[in-house]
Amino acid sequence: MIAIDTGVWIEYINTRGALHPQAKAVVDSVNRGEATAILTPLTLTEIFYVAERVYQEVHTPIQSEALAKKLYDFVYYHPHVEVRPLDYELCLNAGIIKTRYNIAFSDCFLLALSEHDNLTVLFKNIESEMKQNIKELNNRFNLKFLGDYS
Repeated sequence: MIAIDTGVWIEYINTRGALHPQAKAVVDSVNRGEATAILTPLTLTEIFYVAERVYQEVHTPIQSEALAKKLYDFVYYHPHVEVRPLDYELCLNAGIIKTRYNIAFSDCFLLALSEHDNLTVLFKNIESEMKQNIKELNNRFNLKFLGDYS
């Protein structure tokens, strides 16, 4: 089981992305049932939002929304993806992580989930707001980045 961040799913659909081959390998392993992807509703929502923006670069707004929904449905209904509900403990821990590291809320929830279930969390890359605390984040969480697999 691996907690997969939005950036990995977006790199998977971005066939021209520098890390697309790595993202494709990760999603392919989920497709084959070799790995189970775990995420929260916040990550799922972010997948739709970011995908819609990415698709707008090459498609009309109506096409972009339809393609983003297709990715959303792919992830949501995937037999090897588990969307964990938000509960008291997860929300509290995400709030503590947000207070301590001041990173994006969706990342806080994914990190809280990974800590609770002792999961690796996979990000596309080190996000700018993580950089100042990356050593402490690496010590506390099992972080991996697509670039680690190039």
